[in-house]
Formats: sequence, C-alpha cells, structure tokens
Amino acid sequence: MTDKLHQIHQAVQTAIDNGVIFGASYSLISQEEIEMRFEGVQGDDELNIALDPSMIYDLGSLTQSVATTTRIFQLLAIREIGFRDPVVKYLPGFSHAEINIWHLLSQQSGLPVQIPSASNMTGLEFVNVLYDIDLDFKPGDHVQHSPLNMILLGLIIRSTDGSIDRSVQDHILYPLAMTNTGYNLNRPKIRFVPTRKDAKRGQIQGQVEDYQGLILNGESGYSGLFSTLNDLTVFVEMMLQRGNYQGKEILDPQIFTLLQKFDEDGQSLGWRRSRSNKGLFYMQSPTGVIAFDIAKRQGLVCMTSFIEDEEDRKKLLNEILKVVE
Repeated sequence: MTDKLHQIHQAVQTAIDNGVIFGASYSLISQEEIEMRFEGVQGDDELNIALDPSMIYDLGSLTQSVATTTRIFQLLAIREIGFRDPVVKYLPGFSHAEINIWHLLSQQSGLPVQIPSASNMTGLEFVNVLYDIDLDFKPGDHVQHSPLNMILLGLIIRSTDGSIDRSVQDHILYPLAMTNTGYNLNRPKIRFVPTRKDAKRGQIQGQVEDYQGLILNGESGYSGLFSTLNDLTVFVEMMLQRGNYQGKEILDPQIFTLLQKFDEDGQSLGWRRSRSNKGLFYMQSPTGVIAFDIAKRQGLVCMTSFIEDEEDRKKLLNEILKVVE
C-alpha cells in the first residue's frame, strides 16, 4: 500500500470506527498504477455483507458530472448545442429566455436551490413548476449551487437525444465499457449498497435515493446513476487523459482547457475546484467523491455508505481530497 492510499485507508477506517459509515470502496489512480481497496460492509444486521468489486452504489449528485456534464460537453463539441444558446431553444415551455446553457453549467442561472413540496409532486407537476419558477437573482450575477440547473440540462439532453439513459449509455458508458453503470439498473438487490432508511420508503436499496430523481422515474440530470468502483475508476482514467481512453476520444481535449480557465468561487463547468489546488477538479455526494488533477496525473474515487450528517461528510471529504491536493 502506497503512502497516499494509506492516508485514504486511515480516513476511511476512522469513519468506520466512529460509526459515520459502514464501509467504503476506493481507488487511487496515477500514471504508474491503479490501487483499489474495499473495506467494511454494506450495512448493519442482515446487510452485514463484506464489500467487494461487484457492489453497486447510488451516485446521487455525482450523476451531474459523470453523466450530464460529460454528455453536454460532447454535444457542445459537435455543435449540436451552444454555450450561449437559451434554454428555451430546447425547452420551449421554459419561462426564462435570459438563461442559457453556460448559466446552467456554471451554476449561475439564478434558479432557487429547490422547489417547495416537490417530493409530493408527480414528475410532470415538478417540470411544470420548474419551467415557471421565480429566480433568486439575475443570471450570471453569482454562483448558487442548485440541482435544478442539472435537471434542466438533463431535459435538454432528452430533447436532443430522445432519452437521457440511452444517450448516456451510447455515448459515454458503452465506449468506456462501463457495463455496471446506468439508470434504473436491473441487477440482484444484494449487489446494491443501501443508501439510507426512510420513514416512508423503508430501506432504500437499488432505487434512487434523491426524491427529485425518484419523481422523474429514476432518470435525471442531477441524480439517478448507479455504478461500481471499477467503472468509476475507468471514468477518472479518461478524464486524466484529457478525454481519451484506449484510443477512443470520449471528450474533445479542448474542453479541458476551458475547464481550467473557468473558476468562479470554486465552481467550474459541471465540476468544482479545490481552493488549495486549482488543478484539482472534484464532485461529491452523500455517497462519495470523484476527483482528478490532469497536471499531476492523479485522481481518486471513494464511494461510501450514505452519510446523513453534512459535517461528517465534509470532514471525510476534506481528509480524502488532501491526499491528491
């Protein structure tokens, strides 16, 4: 075990010992080698099952970077869409003609953080409210992270490609041979790492945890994707190679130049940036973190059981990101 992997191991083991998580699957990717480890179990009681490479995680908001941002970058590269195109060009029912694709990717649209009482809505009701919702500020004024930005980008993908799921499968997952990744995955339930226990839904396992993804039939630009450590490691390898993987160009290399140029309060396009190392891009969710640094040619993936407490989540995230900062 290298020193850096040992640092991740220590952070993970401490979190397990303190009852923050039940277990974690993580990898450290460098130019020289890829190291992987699986520690702990899926959960308690009947879920006391040791983690292994076959385990599948609910990516939660990691979906926005792995699936949505990647496909949007591809559509931009072939000029199917444009950064300055207004959202209404693709979603005619949307009421804010001043918001464009750049605003959504950079989290500067002015959309609110959430839609009140959305968990009680149908998918159609949710989209109708989203299309007419009032803005918190003028687009482009500042950064405000909102799932609604990525949900709209997902709807744009559906508008151009016909289906978010099919689009992501055809243009990202198949070329990367990420065979255990997708929306609404049909796999044995025992392979899914449970997220959390919900008062209404009971133990959530193998079904999207995020309520917005749930009411959108598990297929959203913000959430809904499931994956394994192996598949996510392949994705990070591709990002470290500026969009290339085993001779296949998944992303136009020029997009990485743009990623490195744009930084607004720690936010780039579809990814966040470390404040202590501007070359490090990452995205996090209650079930994990993905990070990559092209200049240093290193990256990591760490997937965990669902972390309810935000402070616990931030603490573990910071300890893990320090390894590659």
